[in-house]
Amino acid sequence: MLGRIVGGDGQLVEIIRDGVPMRDYADVPPTIVHNLVRGAQRWPDRPLLVSEAGVTTTYRDFAELVEGAAARLCAEGLRPGDALAVAARNGLDVAVAIWACARAGVLFVGLPVTLKPPQWAYLLAHSRARLALGEPEFLDPLRAAAVGARIPPDRVREVGDHLVGQRLAWREHTRLPAPDDLYGVVYTSGTTGRPKASQLVHRSTMNVARFYQRLLGLTPDDRTAIHLPFYYVSGHVSQLNPMMLAGGSAVPMPSFSPSELVDVLIEHGVSVLDVVPSIFGLLLRDGRFRSPDLAHVRAAIFGGAPMPAATIDELRERMPQMRLFDIYGMSETGGIISCLHDVELGRKPGSVGRPVPCAEVLLTDADGVAVPTGAVGELRVRGPMVTTGYLHDPAGTAEALENGWLRTGDLARADEDGYLYVVGRAKEMISRGGVKLYPAELEAVLREHPTVAEAAVFGVPDEVAGELVAAYVVAAAGAVVRPTELRGWVRERMASHAVPRHLRVVDELPRNPTGKLDKPALQERLLAELDEG
Repeated sequence: MLGRIVGGDGQLVEIIRDGVPMRDYADVPPTIVHNLVRGAQRWPDRPLLVSEAGVTTTYRDFAELVEGAAARLCAEGLRPGDALAVAARNGLDVAVAIWACARAGVLFVGLPVTLKPPQWAYLLAHSRARLALGEPEFLDPLRAAAVGARIPPDRVREVGDHLVGQRLAWREHTRLPAPDDLYGVVYTSGTTGRPKASQLVHRSTMNVARFYQRLLGLTPDDRTAIHLPFYYVSGHVSQLNPMMLAGGSAVPMPSFSPSELVDVLIEHGVSVLDVVPSIFGLLLRDGRFRSPDLAHVRAAIFGGAPMPAATIDELRERMPQMRLFDIYGMSETGGIISCLHDVELGRKPGSVGRPVPCAEVLLTDADGVAVPTGAVGELRVRGPMVTTGYLHDPAGTAEALENGWLRTGDLARADEDGYLYVVGRAKEMISRGGVKLYPAELEAVLREHPTVAEAAVFGVPDEVAGELVAAYVVAAAGAVVRPTELRGWVRERMASHAVPRHLRVVDELPRNPTGKLDKPALQERLLAELDEG
């Protein structure tokens, strides 16, 4: 039997969380507040945040702004356990809000600026927000959402000086948070219904910070550009907090375009990059995205979707100094479960790597029994990076967590070396006439065709077969996809039930705000098309 796959590292200690034994780093600050205090003491005058215009906020500046904002939140009547909601683009305000909430014991709730007022209303009501702050461009929709959430009008304010209006010296005698305290929530994409509020816990976020610091060898000379929202795991958890741990800095991007990102990489000397694979494809269209102009970009992490082999090859050619790391994870694990290192990309194609240090991974059948090596099972993970549950959702927490093990809902297999291969979501598995098909396996075969750059596979209901296979593909640069030829390609490499009944060629695939494929949107589009005849 496969049993547990355990990530390895030499400097780990045994801990107990909620009665469950696990391993954690021995030398990590206990909370993100301790991490900031440490940074302000070690590197008070070094830059922590640098705006695109070049305005610098030092570690000391940031600590004093956080202290001032925490005092302001308390003056506004917020108490430990209350929630603050913020609608703002990446910048100093949001970063200060996250750490000020952690300092005051308040829960930070980031409102994705791409959502509509009814969606905000749900987040405000579910989180039980007691104060909502918004930048001027978001005030009207925020007020509309607050009505739906029954938040009094006087508790909806412009950000103004609430977060960066006063600086206070750090009050060292006051209580600091504990490692297992909550400091915020991240609302999941909610592709199976209402989004769930995954709890952000200090211990988890600090575990992720130490992982990235060691993986990338971060130092005070490193800098990252953060184009994904700070309030997502891929914002402050996997980028800003690790940089703070290392004494490095970050450039927050309020808006994003590929050309803007290249501008920031060049003008601000960014050394570490964190993007989803589809963004790399866009960056490669810019002639400036190459060495020697970007020789200072030494490492890049990506995840959320497979990286096409052609994209990896072009990155190797244009940016030979840049090491690549494929990270597999989810919001509930701080974005990390496994990692495929640069030198392994060619040796283990299709793999998402081995479990990260501190992570235990178990692949099980429907009854929770470990499956044999090479067999597909549901992936479960345990470790300090795993959330403690979903806010105000004991039933959802009980369903997802069992004795510390998180049921990810992903289906995967492991090879003899312990490398993981994710084959799809349990809820996305297609059953055609009783025969199972894992979407990720067909997507991989489609991407192997020289004319295909990206692929998304899903099932659509059918009265006879139960489900039929549908595929949307994006053509490779300069290529033309011929559906008949592509179906033949699949037929030669997979069983006949895997050949897509519905095959569409599109210019791009829809994605959610974190860069993951939005298959429900594609399914809805196809069903509407089929209904129209």
